[in-house]
Amino acid sequence: METRDLESWDDFPTVIAEIRKQHGTQTISPANGSDYTKSHRVLFRGQSDSKWDLKTTLERKTQDRFSVENYLADATHCVNEIESLTGIRWDIPDLPTLIGEITDTQDSMRVHLPSYAYLVYLRHHGFPSPLLDWTESPYIAAYFASCDDAKADRIAVYAYVETPTGAKAKTGGHPMISVQGPHVSTHSRHFVQKAWYTIATEWSYDDSRHYFCPHSRIFERNRHSQDVLVKITLPAEERRRILRELNDFNINHFTLFQSEDSLVRAMATKLFDLDDG
Repeated sequence: METRDLESWDDFPTVIAEIRKQHGTQTISPANGSDYTKSHRVLFRGQSDSKWDLKTTLERKTQDRFSVENYLADATHCVNEIESLTGIRWDIPDLPTLIGEITDTQDSMRVHLPSYAYLVYLRHHGFPSPLLDWTESPYIAAYFASCDDAKADRIAVYAYVETPTGAKAKTGGHPMISVQGPHVSTHSRHFVQKAWYTIATEWSYDDSRHYFCPHSRIFERNRHSQDVLVKITLPAEERRRILRELNDFNINHFTLFQSEDSLVRAMATKLFDLDDG
Protein backbone atom coordinates (compact mmCIF):
# COMPACT_ATOMS: atom_id res chain seq x y z
CA MET A 1 0.00 0.00 0.00
CA GLU A 2 1.26 3.41 -0.96
CA THR A 3 0.81 6.20 1.61
CA ARG A 4 0.66 9.91 0.80
CA ASP A 5 0.89 12.09 3.92
CA LEU A 6 -0.35 15.59 3.13
CA GLU A 7 0.06 18.63 5.34
CA SER A 8 -2.66 20.73 3.73
CA TRP A 9 -6.13 20.23 2.25
CA ASP A 10 -4.89 22.42 -0.62
CA ASP A 11 -2.81 19.47 -1.85
CA PHE A 12 -5.74 17.04 -1.99
CA PRO A 13 -6.99 17.82 -5.53
CA THR A 14 -3.48 17.50 -6.95
CA VAL A 15 -2.91 14.11 -5.32
CA ILE A 16 -6.28 12.82 -6.50
CA ALA A 17 -5.40 13.88 -10.05
CA GLU A 18 -2.04 12.12 -9.77
CA ILE A 19 -3.64 8.89 -8.54
CA ARG A 20 -6.20 8.92 -11.33
CA LYS A 21 -3.48 9.52 -13.90
CA GLN A 22 -1.17 6.82 -12.53
CA HIS A 23 -3.68 4.10 -11.66
CA GLY A 24 -6.91 5.13 -13.37
CA THR A 25 -5.62 4.98 -16.92
CA GLN A 26 -3.60 2.41 -18.84
CA THR A 27 -1.92 2.71 -22.22
CA ILE A 28 -2.59 -0.31 -24.44
CA SER A 29 -0.11 -1.03 -27.22
CA PRO A 30 -1.61 -3.65 -29.55
CA ALA A 31 0.68 -5.60 -31.86
CA ASN A 32 -1.16 -4.20 -34.85
CA GLY A 33 -2.59 -0.71 -34.51
CA SER A 34 -2.17 2.48 -32.58
CA ASP A 35 -1.83 2.88 -28.83
CA TYR A 36 -5.00 3.74 -26.95
CA THR A 37 -5.91 4.59 -23.38
CA LYS A 38 -8.08 2.37 -21.19
CA SER A 39 -9.76 3.76 -18.08
CA HIS A 40 -10.01 2.00 -14.72
CA ARG A 41 -12.44 3.11 -12.04
CA VAL A 42 -10.91 4.59 -8.89
CA LEU A 43 -13.02 4.19 -5.74
CA PHE A 44 -12.60 6.18 -2.52
CA ARG A 45 -13.32 5.65 1.17
CA GLY A 46 -12.91 8.06 4.08
CA GLN A 47 -12.05 7.14 7.68
CA SER A 48 -11.78 9.56 10.59
CA ASP A 49 -8.66 7.91 12.05
CA SER A 50 -5.76 7.11 9.74
CA LYS A 51 -4.68 4.27 12.07
CA TRP A 52 -7.90 2.31 11.61
CA ASP A 53 -7.81 -0.76 9.39
CA LEU A 54 -10.23 -1.23 6.52
CA LYS A 55 -12.92 -3.32 8.21
CA THR A 56 -16.50 -4.16 7.32
CA THR A 57 -19.26 -3.69 9.85
CA LEU A 58 -19.54 -7.50 10.03
CA GLU A 59 -15.88 -7.72 11.11
CA ARG A 60 -16.43 -5.02 13.71
CA LYS A 61 -19.46 -6.86 15.10
CA THR A 62 -18.16 -10.41 15.37
CA GLN A 63 -15.07 -12.58 14.99
CA ASP A 64 -17.16 -15.49 13.69
CA ARG A 65 -16.26 -16.86 10.26
CA PHE A 66 -19.09 -16.60 7.74
CA SER A 67 -19.46 -18.33 4.41
CA VAL A 68 -21.63 -16.58 1.84
CA GLU A 69 -24.31 -19.20 2.52
CA ASN A 70 -24.15 -18.72 6.31
CA TYR A 71 -24.43 -14.95 5.99
CA LEU A 72 -27.38 -15.13 3.59
CA ALA A 73 -29.17 -17.44 6.01
CA ASP A 74 -28.84 -14.87 8.80
CA ALA A 75 -29.59 -11.85 6.60
CA THR A 76 -32.78 -13.32 5.14
CA HIS A 77 -34.02 -14.54 8.53
CA CYS A 78 -35.42 -11.09 9.32
CA VAL A 79 -36.91 -10.26 5.91
CA ASN A 80 -40.52 -10.96 6.98
CA GLU A 81 -40.32 -8.48 9.85
CA ILE A 82 -38.76 -5.84 7.59
CA GLU A 83 -41.38 -6.33 4.87
CA SER A 84 -44.19 -6.16 7.45
CA LEU A 85 -42.94 -2.89 8.93
CA THR A 86 -41.89 -1.09 5.74
CA GLY A 87 -44.34 -2.46 3.19
CA ILE A 88 -41.41 -3.10 0.82
CA ARG A 89 -41.44 -6.53 -0.87
CA TRP A 90 -37.99 -8.01 -1.50
CA ASP A 91 -39.16 -11.32 -3.01
CA ILE A 92 -36.25 -13.19 -1.46
CA PRO A 93 -36.19 -16.88 -2.52
CA ASP A 94 -36.19 -19.51 0.22
CA LEU A 95 -32.81 -20.54 1.61
CA PRO A 96 -32.46 -23.83 -0.34
CA THR A 97 -33.06 -21.90 -3.58
CA LEU A 98 -30.48 -19.27 -2.59
CA ILE A 99 -27.91 -21.93 -1.74
CA GLY A 100 -28.58 -23.69 -5.02
CA GLU A 101 -28.09 -20.42 -6.91
CA ILE A 102 -24.78 -19.81 -5.13
CA THR A 103 -23.57 -23.37 -5.76
CA ASP A 104 -24.49 -23.27 -9.45
CA THR A 105 -22.81 -19.90 -10.08
CA GLN A 106 -19.68 -19.67 -7.94
CA ASP A 107 -16.30 -21.34 -8.30
CA SER A 108 -12.84 -20.82 -6.82
CA MET A 109 -12.28 -17.62 -8.82
CA ARG A 110 -15.82 -16.19 -8.77
CA VAL A 111 -18.02 -15.38 -5.81
CA HIS A 112 -21.78 -15.02 -6.17
CA LEU A 113 -23.80 -12.78 -3.86
CA PRO A 114 -27.55 -13.26 -4.43
CA SER A 115 -30.22 -10.80 -3.26
CA TYR A 116 -27.62 -8.05 -3.58
CA ALA A 117 -30.14 -5.19 -3.48
CA TYR A 118 -31.52 -6.47 -0.19
CA LEU A 119 -28.00 -6.78 1.27
CA VAL A 120 -27.24 -3.18 0.27
CA TYR A 121 -30.48 -2.09 1.95
CA LEU A 122 -29.45 -3.88 5.14
CA ARG A 123 -25.99 -2.29 4.99
CA HIS A 124 -27.46 1.21 4.78
CA HIS A 125 -29.70 0.55 7.77
CA GLY A 126 -27.00 -0.69 10.12
CA PHE A 127 -27.19 -4.48 9.76
CA PRO A 128 -23.66 -5.96 10.11
CA SER A 129 -22.46 -6.42 6.56
CA PRO A 130 -19.55 -7.96 4.62
CA LEU A 131 -19.94 -5.11 2.13
CA LEU A 132 -17.19 -2.49 2.47
CA ASP A 133 -18.62 0.74 1.13
CA TRP A 134 -16.78 3.06 -1.28
CA THR A 135 -17.73 6.07 -3.38
CA GLU A 136 -16.81 7.32 -6.81
CA SER A 137 -16.29 10.80 -5.33
CA PRO A 138 -13.07 11.61 -3.45
CA TYR A 139 -14.87 14.59 -1.91
CA ILE A 140 -17.69 12.49 -0.49
CA ALA A 141 -14.96 10.23 0.94
CA ALA A 142 -13.25 13.30 2.41
CA TYR A 143 -16.53 14.27 4.06
CA PHE A 144 -16.84 10.88 5.75
CA ALA A 145 -13.22 11.17 6.88
CA SER A 146 -13.96 14.57 8.43
CA CYS A 147 -17.53 14.43 9.73
CA ASP A 148 -16.70 12.63 13.00
CA ASP A 149 -14.11 13.90 15.43
CA ALA A 150 -12.27 10.69 16.37
CA LYS A 151 -9.65 12.60 18.40
CA ALA A 152 -7.05 11.23 15.99
CA ASP A 153 -3.92 12.97 14.79
CA ARG A 154 -4.69 12.34 11.13
CA ILE A 155 -7.68 11.38 8.98
CA ALA A 156 -7.50 9.19 5.88
CA VAL A 157 -8.98 8.88 2.40
CA TYR A 158 -8.28 5.59 0.63
CA ALA A 159 -8.18 5.18 -3.14
CA TYR A 160 -8.73 1.68 -4.52
CA VAL A 161 -8.29 0.36 -8.06
CA GLU A 162 -9.20 -3.23 -8.79
CA THR A 163 -7.35 -3.87 -12.06
CA PRO A 164 -5.03 -1.02 -13.03
CA THR A 165 -2.83 -2.99 -15.45
CA GLY A 166 -5.07 -5.47 -17.18
CA ALA A 167 -7.25 -8.51 -16.66
CA LYS A 168 -7.70 -9.83 -13.14
CA ALA A 169 -5.18 -12.53 -12.33
CA LYS A 170 -6.33 -16.05 -11.54
CA THR A 171 -6.60 -16.18 -7.75
CA GLY A 172 -8.37 -19.47 -7.10
CA GLY A 173 -7.78 -20.56 -3.52
CA HIS A 174 -6.27 -17.21 -2.54
CA PRO A 175 -8.05 -14.33 -0.79
CA MET A 176 -9.57 -11.98 -3.35
CA ILE A 177 -11.60 -8.80 -3.57
CA SER A 178 -14.74 -8.63 -5.70
CA VAL A 179 -16.26 -5.28 -6.67
CA GLN A 180 -20.05 -5.00 -6.42
CA GLY A 181 -21.42 -2.28 -8.67
CA PRO A 182 -23.89 0.58 -8.16
CA HIS A 183 -26.71 -0.52 -10.48
CA VAL A 184 -29.23 -1.84 -8.01
CA SER A 185 -32.67 -0.73 -6.81
CA THR A 186 -32.25 -0.03 -3.12
CA HIS A 187 -32.14 2.86 -0.64
CA SER A 188 -31.86 6.31 -2.25
CA ARG A 189 -28.76 7.24 -0.24
CA HIS A 190 -26.90 4.54 -2.19
CA PHE A 191 -27.17 6.78 -5.28
CA VAL A 192 -26.69 10.08 -3.47
CA GLN A 193 -23.41 8.82 -2.03
CA LYS A 194 -22.32 7.39 -5.44
CA ALA A 195 -21.77 4.13 -3.63
CA TRP A 196 -19.90 1.00 -4.68
CA TYR A 197 -18.98 -1.95 -2.49
CA THR A 198 -16.31 -4.60 -2.21
CA ILE A 199 -16.30 -7.99 -0.54
CA ALA A 200 -13.20 -9.95 0.43
CA THR A 201 -13.46 -13.73 0.30
CA GLU A 202 -11.31 -16.84 0.39
CA TRP A 203 -12.26 -20.09 -1.33
CA SER A 204 -12.23 -23.29 0.73
CA TYR A 205 -11.46 -26.41 -1.26
CA ASP A 206 -12.58 -28.51 1.73
CA ASP A 207 -16.25 -27.59 1.40
CA SER A 208 -16.30 -25.63 -1.92
CA ARG A 209 -17.40 -22.36 -0.38
CA HIS A 210 -16.32 -18.74 -0.28
CA TYR A 211 -15.70 -17.42 3.22
CA PHE A 212 -15.57 -13.70 3.99
CA CYS A 213 -12.15 -12.53 5.15
CA PRO A 214 -10.47 -9.18 5.97
CA HIS A 215 -9.56 -6.94 3.02
CA SER A 216 -6.11 -6.62 4.56
CA ARG A 217 -5.40 -10.24 3.61
CA ILE A 218 -5.44 -9.22 -0.04
CA PHE A 219 -3.56 -5.94 0.29
CA GLU A 220 -0.80 -7.68 2.25
CA ARG A 221 0.00 -9.72 -0.86
CA ASN A 222 1.20 -6.53 -2.63
CA ARG A 223 0.11 -7.56 -6.11
CA HIS A 224 1.10 -4.45 -8.04
CA SER A 225 -0.90 -5.43 -11.13
CA GLN A 226 -4.22 -5.39 -9.25
CA ASP A 227 -5.90 -4.40 -5.99
CA VAL A 228 -3.94 -1.16 -5.72
CA LEU A 229 -4.59 0.78 -2.52
CA VAL A 230 -3.35 4.31 -1.88
CA LYS A 231 -3.79 5.89 1.55
CA ILE A 232 -3.98 9.67 1.70
CA THR A 233 -3.70 11.17 5.17
CA LEU A 234 -4.36 14.71 6.34
CA PRO A 235 -3.86 16.47 9.68
CA ALA A 236 -7.00 16.29 11.80
CA GLU A 237 -6.61 20.05 12.31
CA GLU A 238 -7.80 20.46 8.71
CA ARG A 239 -11.14 18.84 9.55
CA ARG A 240 -13.18 22.02 10.02
CA ARG A 241 -11.72 23.60 6.93
CA ILE A 242 -12.59 20.51 4.89
CA LEU A 243 -16.17 20.46 6.20
CA ARG A 244 -16.59 24.16 5.49
CA GLU A 245 -15.37 23.87 1.90
CA LEU A 246 -17.41 20.73 1.19
CA ASN A 247 -20.51 22.41 2.61
CA ASP A 248 -20.01 25.20 0.06
CA PHE A 249 -20.35 22.46 -2.57
CA ASN A 250 -23.48 21.13 -0.83
CA ILE A 251 -21.79 18.04 0.56
CA ASN A 252 -23.03 17.60 4.11
CA HIS A 253 -24.82 15.03 6.25
CA PHE A 254 -28.29 15.98 5.03
CA THR A 255 -27.48 15.88 1.32
CA LEU A 256 -25.76 12.50 1.73
CA PHE A 257 -28.39 10.83 3.97
CA GLN A 258 -31.59 12.84 3.31
CA SER A 259 -33.36 12.02 6.56
CA GLU A 260 -34.74 13.99 9.48
CA ASP A 261 -31.88 12.84 11.70
CA SER A 262 -29.30 13.86 9.11
CA LEU A 263 -30.92 17.30 8.75
CA VAL A 264 -30.54 17.90 12.49
CA ARG A 265 -26.94 16.65 12.38
CA ALA A 266 -26.16 18.96 9.44
CA MET A 267 -27.55 21.90 11.43
CA ALA A 268 -25.43 20.90 14.45
CA THR A 269 -22.32 20.67 12.28
CA LYS A 270 -23.03 24.10 10.85
CA LEU A 271 -23.36 25.57 14.34
CA PHE A 272 -20.51 23.82 16.15
CA ASP A 273 -18.02 23.01 13.38
CA LEU A 274 -18.50 25.61 10.64
CA ASP A 275 -19.36 28.73 12.60
CA ASP A 276 -16.22 30.70 13.37
CA GLY A 277 -18.12 32.98 15.68
